Amino acid sequence: MKAILAGNLIDANGIIDNPVVLIKDNMIKKVGQKGDFKIPDEAELYEAPDMFLMPGLIDCHVHFTGSDESKPGLLKGSFESRLINAAVNQTRQLIEHGITSVMDTGGLIGLYVRDALKEGYVKGPRVMAAGRYLSPTGGHGDNQSMPLEWVKEGRPFGWGMDGRLADGVPECLAATREQLRAKVDFIKICTGGGGGSTVDPAWIPEYTLDEIKAITGVAHDWGRKVMAHCYYPESIRRTVLGGVDIVTHGNMADDASIKLMKENGTQVVPTMAVYERIHRLRPDNPASDMYETLFKNIRRLYDAGLTLAVGTDTMGGIFPFGDSAEELILYVEKVGLSPMEAIIIGTLNGAKVMGLEERLGTVEANKYADLILVKRDPLENVASLRDEENIKLVIVDGEVLKNSL
Repeated sequence: MKAILAGNLIDANGIIDNPVVLIKDNMIKKVGQKGDFKIPDEAELYEAPDMFLMPGLIDCHVHFTGSDESKPGLLKGSFESRLINAAVNQTRQLIEHGITSVMDTGGLIGLYVRDALKEGYVKGPRVMAAGRYLSPTGGHGDNQSMPLEWVKEGRPFGWGMDGRLADGVPECLAATREQLRAKVDFIKICTGGGGGSTVDPAWIPEYTLDEIKAITGVAHDWGRKVMAHCYYPESIRRTVLGGVDIVTHGNMADDASIKLMKENGTQVVPTMAVYERIHRLRPDNPASDMYETLFKNIRRLYDAGLTLAVGTDTMGGIFPFGDSAEELILYVEKVGLSPMEAIIIGTLNGAKVMGLEERLGTVEANKYADLILVKRDPLENVASLRDEENIKLVIVDGEVLKNSL
């Protein structure tokens, strides 16, 4: 048993002064204030009276590539070495920064990273993985610089070769069942083009309504959620009417598509940090065209009452793992939310998108013990969550994975 005593507890339920949290095995057993209950003599104590206890941060859009490359094309290093790098180093970067859960939203490596963590071969965050994301030929999952047959095989050479190409209802059904056979946690599909692509522009819808319905029907039969990559109104309209649960990106939605998402309970995972970096480092990139309205449009999604979660589209290189808090900073500094609103997006809302809100996202009894202790008050400066040195204790599933108290 473990007992954590902090100065304040901050989560979606509010703030508790002098909190005490008891952990048994992988679960939170009790939450209260100092003096509310006796701490068992055998409990392992973690006392930090000047620190802030929070749920672990959740990033609902990462890609374990195991690479330091930051652009599509051939990736350096063997598939095996990149897998090891992802499982050992990229997961460690997440933990060092207090990110305790992630969704790998498509690729050849994420499922193996997830399984290595589950088997205990390495220690790291909770991972849900989509496996190969579904795309039509010529769509966002088709690396058109490579031979089509290579892409169809899923040869592990580069980005855009980890999609599963599927055209027409029968093939979409087959592709979805293949991913379910691989034991994916959710299905990822591309219903619109790439944000910075000139080959498959973002405004082009990439699946028909019938194809989307075929995919979601099978996925839902298996109890899996479906996430769709898309930006523009027509793609969003087809996505929502097709039964997709989660839209990732979605920042070019118009009033009608926002209303449709709200009516259908569609969750949204915007990805602002990646466009902030592209704009800063490559201002002539086509993705920068979206930047001019990015934050205003995300504010419209929030004001409409949609459930938004953090998603960085982290891939490595100039988009490093562990920098998910930049998304929180952008929610505060450029979207105009309060630090508490941003923290809720980065914790409880992430748990909702994962479908784990009954077990994650707040510090409550009978939830998984995924917790962090931070030195500086994130409600005064949410940017402090970006500082690795500020993250003093990280617990995942009841196990201490970082301790610098």
